[in-house]
Amino acid sequence: MSKIRKAIDRMRAGEDLGIDRTAQKGRQRTINADGSYNMERRTGRVLGNFYLYHWLITASWRHYWLVVFGFYGIMNVIFATIYFAIGVDQLSGAEGATPAIRLMHCFFFSAQSFTTVGYGGIFPVGRLANLVATLEAFTGLMTFALATGTLYGRFSRPVSNIKYSKNAIIAPYKDITGMQFMVANEMSSSLMEMEARVNISWSEDDGSGQAIRKFAQLNLEIDKIALFPTSWILNHPIDEESVLYARSPEEIKKMDLEIFVLLKGFDDIFSQTIYSRHSFMAADFIYGAKFRKPWAINNEGRIVMDLTKVGEYDLVELPVPEMV
Repeated sequence: MSKIRKAIDRMRAGEDLGIDRTAQKGRQRTINADGSYNMERRTGRVLGNFYLYHWLITASWRHYWLVVFGFYGIMNVIFATIYFAIGVDQLSGAEGATPAIRLMHCFFFSAQSFTTVGYGGIFPVGRLANLVATLEAFTGLMTFALATGTLYGRFSRPVSNIKYSKNAIIAPYKDITGMQFMVANEMSSSLMEMEARVNISWSEDDGSGQAIRKFAQLNLEIDKIALFPTSWILNHPIDEESVLYARSPEEIKKMDLEIFVLLKGFDDIFSQTIYSRHSFMAADFIYGAKFRKPWAINNEGRIVMDLTKVGEYDLVELPVPEMV
C-alpha cells in the first residue's frame, strides 16, 4: 500500500462528523428517518430556533395552508372588530337589524379591503373608517406578497425524495460479506451523477474505562453512479480493514454503532444539486440476507419500478470469515 493511500486511510479513520465523542447510554439515533437531525436546540431566545420564513418554506403543506388560512381569518376578524367598534355608521351599506348582522357586514368589508377587491357594496364614509381601511389594504398587500414569496419558495426548492430500505443487511459478497442498504428515487425526475458517502460511529473504551465515540468513513464498492433510474444497492465490503470485520450481532449492538449516509446528486428538473441524509442503527441490521430486485421487465419490454418493494429481502447463509 502506498504512502498516499495510508495517509488517506488515516484521515478517514479519524474523521469527525461534528458530533460529540462522548459516549452515553440510552443515546438515540442522530438522524431521523426523514433526514432531519434528532436534536433539541436551546438558543436562549423566547422563540427558540423558530424562524418564520424558514418554517413556512420547510413545513408540511397541511401546516402551511393551515397557517395561511388561519392568519387570513384572524386578521379579518381583528379588522372587522375594529370597524364594528368605531361605528358601523361609518360604513355605508353595512346596516343591519341586529349586531350580529352588522358585525358580519364588517367582516365581509374587511375581507374586501384586505384583498384590495373592493366590490363597492360597502364602503367607508367616515375619516376614521377610511384610515383603518387604508391600513388594512397596506397590510393585505404586504401579507399576500409574503405568502406569494413563500409559496414560490416551496415550489422552487429542490426536494430529494430518496427512499431508503428500512434495514441495512449483512449479505454475502464474493468470498466475504458486505454491509448493504438500498436507495431509490421516489420522484419521476432524473437524478444523475449520484455520489454516496457513508460514515460509521461507534462506542469504544479508551483504555481508562471511559467510553468514547469514534468515527470512520466506510469504503464502498461503488460510491458514484452516472445515472439513477431504478435503485442502487450501496455495498461496504467487510474485509480485514473494516470496523465490522468478524463482528457478531451481539458485538455490534454493544458497540452502539450508527451508520451515517449522505447522498448527493444533480436534479435536471431544478438544475440544482440535491442532498439526502439517513442513518441506520444496530437494531436496523439484518444478518444473512439478500435484497430482492424491486424492478422488472413487463411484457412490452419496459422497466417497471415498484417502489413498494424497495428494501425487501430474502434470508441467506453467510460465509464464515477466515480469521488471520
